[in-house]
Amino acid sequence: MAMTDSGNILAVGGDELDRLTDLPINVIHQIQDHMSIGDAARMSVLSRTCRYIWASNPKLVFDTKFCTKRTSSNTIDMINTILLQHHGAIKIFLLDIPSIHSSQHSVVDRWMLFLSRNGLVDLVIENRNNVNAPYKLPSYVYSVALERLALLNCIFKPPCHFQGFHMLKWLDLRLVAFELDAATSSLWMPNLENLGFIFCSGLHFLNIYAPKLLVLCLYGCGADTLNRQDKAMKLTDLIISSSPNLSGLTLGRYFLKFFASGTKAESLPTRLTRLRCLFIWDYDFDSEDQLFALLSILRSSPNLKTLQFLTLLQWKEGDMEVDVNNFQGPDYGSQRLNNFQILQINKFRGSRAELLFIRFILVSAPLLRKAILLVDTSLNESQSLKISQELMRFPRASPKSEIIFEPWSIERARLSLA
Repeated sequence: MAMTDSGNILAVGGDELDRLTDLPINVIHQIQDHMSIGDAARMSVLSRTCRYIWASNPKLVFDTKFCTKRTSSNTIDMINTILLQHHGAIKIFLLDIPSIHSSQHSVVDRWMLFLSRNGLVDLVIENRNNVNAPYKLPSYVYSVALERLALLNCIFKPPCHFQGFHMLKWLDLRLVAFELDAATSSLWMPNLENLGFIFCSGLHFLNIYAPKLLVLCLYGCGADTLNRQDKAMKLTDLIISSSPNLSGLTLGRYFLKFFASGTKAESLPTRLTRLRCLFIWDYDFDSEDQLFALLSILRSSPNLKTLQFLTLLQWKEGDMEVDVNNFQGPDYGSQRLNNFQILQINKFRGSRAELLFIRFILVSAPLLRKAILLVDTSLNESQSLKISQELMRFPRASPKSEIIFEPWSIERARLSLA
């Protein structure tokens, strides 16, 4: 028998123990992946066979629950002990370092050095609570043949010889500060499929080559890139020229504005023929630049199926004048979104621009199934009724389309596209 972290007794009878120890090692490792590190280690008392199996598990997860239960010194000692006793490759390593003070980040550096020599392919480092003390990724990590990398509140400063992660397929960067120069600004990632920049800084020097990119997220990075708009275009060029296979795109309003071309909504230089899902944060329906950019993407994405406005900008007093011709001109009056199926607007307020856009979608999408309008809670019942009545009078190209008009909530927003 063994005791779990919660103090419960884990009892294993003779027959059950035999069935457990007869399992292949990789199956036991999969079982341990659903347990805490402590419980996995305690399996070693079950039998001689199990004694060292936990120490060969190629996946080590030191998450928030593991770290916050211990003091900083105890966390460091525990991780040091586990790594010292481990044998075999460590392919997956997740570390949340909220309890490790920035003065002790050198200890984390030593762990990274150890991992870089032991077959690491999947690395996640989360530095949640030390907002003012980001963790600087050590230089030797950049030489590892990683396939997946996720960083939260870290500094990305590669060595001068670094050109990119050639094996990387998945890159998720949140609150990451890039410190790049001319020698390290071009990242070669020929196998990258998923890329996310969320509240990152220092992107104005970044130039990425990722021809296999499927999913891209650019959000919350505008304050930095707006200082050098000419350089920011390099990053958005990634979408329209280097990513012919792009199927999912998430944009914040700062990046969306870079799609505006001239003074009218023109097609993008490259058609996003494989784009299926488009998600937009902090959209402003009263901004002509953003409207032109959005219509440009729609016109250049003939196979788009889903468009979701995750958040809108705060309510403004009164509506700005919106040019109806933006939606009814010779280019867009005859445009057809032949594969478009689902529209969702979170915190819908029923402004003139919003209503015109919905009308445009309804008359342009013959396969539309749902227009999900989750109404801002600031609207009263009388306002909501008036808006819903106007929506019902709009003409529709799809006889099967349904307008879902409900109060916004976090739960409803999560479930609506499930």
